[in-house]
Amino acid sequence: MAENKEIKASTEAKRQMKADRREAKAARKEANRVEDKKTRPNNIFLAILIFGVVIVMFAVSAGYNYFSKPASIEKYMKDNGIIDMYNNAPISEHSTMKLGADGNTVKIVINIDEDASKEEVEQYKGEDGTDTLKDMGAYFLTSMKPETRGFGGEVKIKVAQGDETINFVKMSYSEAKDYVKEAQEEAEKKAEEADADADAETEDTAETEAEETESDGE
Repeated sequence: MAENKEIKASTEAKRQMKADRREAKAARKEANRVEDKKTRPNNIFLAILIFGVVIVMFAVSAGYNYFSKPASIEKYMKDNGIIDMYNNAPISEHSTMKLGADGNTVKIVINIDEDASKEEVEQYKGEDGTDTLKDMGAYFLTSMKPETRGFGGEVKIKVAQGDETINFVKMSYSEAKDYVKEAQEEAEKKAEEADADADAETEDTAETEAEETESDGE
C-alpha cells in the first residue's frame, strides 16, 4: 500500500516537473518574442528607411544638377559666349541687336541707323511692333532662365534710333512663359483652322468634280 502511494507521488512529481518545464519554456519564448519585437523594426519603419534612401538619392542628384548650373543668366551668357555672339549682331542692312544681361535681367537693344527707311522704323512701333519685341524678349528669357539657378528673371528690350527711343518692352519671367504658351496655343489653333479649311476645300472640289462628271454623262 505504501509502495503504491510512493509510486503515485513520484508520477505526480514527474508530471508537475514536466508542467513546470513547459510553463518555463513558454515564458522564455514569450519573453524572447517581446524582446525581439522591441528591437526589430516593423514593416512601416523599413518602408520609411527604404523610400527615405531613394528620396535622398534623388534629392542629392537634383541638388547637384541644380547647383551645377550658373548662378545667373549673366554668367550663363558669359560662359557660353552668347554676349560676344550677339554684340551688335546685324538684323537688317540698317539695324543691329546687342544682347547682354545684368544678373537675371536680360537686356536687348536694337539700334536703327539714322538713314534707315521709315518702313523699317515703323515695324517696331504700335501693337505689332510691341508684339515683335515680346516675341524676341520672351524667346531669349525662356530659353536661358531654365539653365540657371533661382526662379526670378526679366527681360528689357529697347529699340532706338540715335537718341530717340522708338519702343520699349519689359517682361517678367512668368509673363514671358505665359506669353510663349499663349503664342503656341494660338499657332496650334490657326494650324487646326487651316487644316479644316483645306479639308473643306478638298471636299468642295471633289463634290464639284463629281457634279461635272455626272453632267457630262448626261
